[in-house]
Amino acid sequence: MLLQGNLKEFSLPNIFQLVKMSAKSGALTIRRGEEWGKIFFRRGLIYYAFSVPQHLPLGERLVKSGAISAAQLKTALAAQKKEGDGARIGAILLGGGVIDRGTLEQAVREQIQDTAFQFFSWLDGEFEFSADERVTDEDILVEMNVENVIMEGCRRIDEWELIFEQLGSLERIPHLAYSQRVEDRGEMTLTAEEWRVIVHIDGRADINVVLRDCGLDRFHGAKVIYSLYSSGLVAVSEAAIEGIGSGLSVAVRGPIDIYNEVFLNTLTDSNVVKQLRVELIDEKEVEIPVVAGQLPSSNGDGEEATAAEGVIVFTASASSSAQAWQRLAGESSAWVLLANANDQDSLRATRADLEFVRALGDVPLVVATYVSMADEELSPKQVAKALGVGANVPVIPCHLRDRESVTAVVKAALALVGR
Repeated sequence: MLLQGNLKEFSLPNIFQLVKMSAKSGALTIRRGEEWGKIFFRRGLIYYAFSVPQHLPLGERLVKSGAISAAQLKTALAAQKKEGDGARIGAILLGGGVIDRGTLEQAVREQIQDTAFQFFSWLDGEFEFSADERVTDEDILVEMNVENVIMEGCRRIDEWELIFEQLGSLERIPHLAYSQRVEDRGEMTLTAEEWRVIVHIDGRADINVVLRDCGLDRFHGAKVIYSLYSSGLVAVSEAAIEGIGSGLSVAVRGPIDIYNEVFLNTLTDSNVVKQLRVELIDEKEVEIPVVAGQLPSSNGDGEEATAAEGVIVFTASASSSAQAWQRLAGESSAWVLLANANDQDSLRATRADLEFVRALGDVPLVVATYVSMADEELSPKQVAKALGVGANVPVIPCHLRDRESVTAVVKAALALVGR
């Protein structure tokens, strides 16, 4: 059976139906860039599936469902490593009496459904069916009807659309609330999954960050937050980073995340949000950790609001790729480069940051120097010369934990754009 092509022309449910009606055995390989996976069929029935990268391995799935403990998984993984290639985590757990076969088979079914749903969401990607290819190294195999898998995938897509319709975006900020619905019910009982989510809601982390920290996959985690939202226990506010590109924003870039975050926390009196921007880069979802806040409208002692009110100031993880930074910060109004001015060697990372910003074009830029050790400090003239910047790029000494100092840096950057 020769079956190959692109998902743009032939949908995954149609492929499943064709394999089922033909009662074929083999493996359907689906690939999009570096992401790929396989769904295995036996006489038209689905009996195994996996994806690369694997978002939730079987062992972690069992821990998150409460079937086994984290300590039991750790022991099983150690035994698997000791036994070498070919040892399967399922067989080890069964052999040790840690879990029963029924529970393990249910986890495998959920893994198949999650994998299929992941592929259902792809708008394009190459596929190829290889007849008679079999699973040779798995000990737990189940058989699932194609129609059931398709119906579950379609149901999840409908639920996903409803979740986005109500929550708006997974980049919005959830926070605990007390609504009339809670008052009317008089009491509230939470499930284990709801407790797992709610303890990570602090009013600063966005939904993506909460889902990452609580350990649930995005679909099931988003369903839990939607349930809490519907019950009136959780409200959501707009994502700070949605203002990037639509209003004034200042990107802060430096080689060390902790110093970048200290700068923002000092600027905003720790009133920042942690967000996880998800961008599609080279047909692959990339998570970009972001910390953002607003430039305060006054200096805290009653002065009138400044013209900089509402300005978004943010930083992304220093380890994020250049493409990720470009997607996130390419439309920033101005940039602040944090430079360690301890010595010439400390400026190496700033030179690379400077090259990145210059590649964006003629953008307003301020270099803010700081020292990480109680040692001699390069002067602004020495830093400007070492970096090769002219008089149009201000070099300003900055004390990262002094609010007046960091505010002056941001205002200097805004002055370059006429604000």
